[in-house]
Amino acid sequence: MRRLLVLLVLALVGAGCTRRGAEGLPPGVAVEDLPDSESWEVRLRTSADGRAEVEVEAPYLARYTRDSAYVYLGPPPGQGSARAVEIRLFDDAGALRGSVRAREVWLFDDASRVVAEGQARATLSGDDGAVIDAARIEVDGEDVTATGGVSAEVFAGGGARVRAPRLRIGPGGAFTASGGATADLAGAAQATVSARTLSGDAGGTEASGGVRVLASGGRTLQAGRVVWREAAARFSAPGAFTFDGPGERVQGVGLSASADLSRYSFRRATGQIEVRE
Repeated sequence: MRRLLVLLVLALVGAGCTRRGAEGLPPGVAVEDLPDSESWEVRLRTSADGRAEVEVEAPYLARYTRDSAYVYLGPPPGQGSARAVEIRLFDDAGALRGSVRAREVWLFDDASRVVAEGQARATLSGDDGAVIDAARIEVDGEDVTATGGVSAEVFAGGGARVRAPRLRIGPGGAFTASGGATADLAGAAQATVSARTLSGDAGGTEASGGVRVLASGGRTLQAGRVVWREAAARFSAPGAFTFDGPGERVQGVGLSASADLSRYSFRRATGQIEVRE
């Protein structure tokens, strides 16, 4: 990110960016509050050794060097802009590794962070990538954290559509959704899982805390912890569970079930087994 900021500074110098003088400042605004440089209608592309590193499109850009250096992208001061900020990031080979789109974006030098707020969307490229919509998205190296009305499509572990107050995606597409999450599993499962916390990776999805699995045909599994394995195409509930299906209700311990919950086995019953005609 330090190299990125240096390149952005050079690009701004070439574009004729300026720092406003003290004349005509709004009440309560000091010269120290002003950016070191600023530019309007920004379109930048930085590169190293002929390889693209980052592309930026924004209605306004301001650079600050205070306690920590950062670049702000968003609407010009005192104005509302309908045009969003767009940033495209590239890997060491020059291939697109993701993009961020939002009303406002901050690029921080001290921790190599990108913070986006206001109808933010992050797109992570690759088979283990994701498309994330949220009020706020932060990219810190290979970690992406989204908060506020998160809705995401993640591709790892057979894929899932996730809704949660908070979502974190790490290397390899591993994700954790917390604060009360719901996931519509794709792949072999075709089921909806809700729980206090959902975690997923290339192997599948694990849910914990008040788990409820709703499969086709109205079959429902409730347990404290449920694991879905994509390769085996099976759900398992290692602890106590309650299962409801057409004409039957089972309470027991140690369930193993097929993807649609139509076939299952368990270690022992703890309460009742009801079979309704």
